[in-house]
Amino acid sequence: MIDQAQLNRLHRYAVSLCRHGDDAFDLVQSALASFLEPPVKQFDDPIPYLFTSIRNRYIDIYRRDQKVQSTPLQDEHREAADYDLQVLETVMVNERQVNYLMNMLDDQEREMLFLWAVEGYSTQEVATLMALPKGTVLSKIHRLRQRLHQSKARENNCGVSL
Repeated sequence: MIDQAQLNRLHRYAVSLCRHGDDAFDLVQSALASFLEPPVKQFDDPIPYLFTSIRNRYIDIYRRDQKVQSTPLQDEHREAADYDLQVLETVMVNERQVNYLMNMLDDQEREMLFLWAVEGYSTQEVATLMALPKGTVLSKIHRLRQRLHQSKARENNCGVSL
């Protein structure tokens, strides 16, 4: 039903939400346990359902613990990662760069970037998975790219290299 590659995708998605491997494992395990409870739900592709379940569980847990962090849409004090932003879909970055980038984003941006750039979902699919209008996803990705370009320009102007 669900193979190892799909489990790895689910775990990577959960890590993109909560940033901690153990918490991500718990989210995936909880979503799978719920999914496999009788009666087992019948889906052609259970991954989108499990992504939504993981996301909802993440939101529930962190609302309950009051750990949901909010950050302003524009944060001028963030630094840029060491990578080229020609076309985000084709950028090859190493693990350090990915960790730095993911840590500079808020929860929603991190989830959106993961689904779009890492998992390769279209903006319409990201919008559906995140229950957002497609225009919102497009504008958030655009603002994210602008912010990253500005950070990269500031880094180059200051002569700073991370």
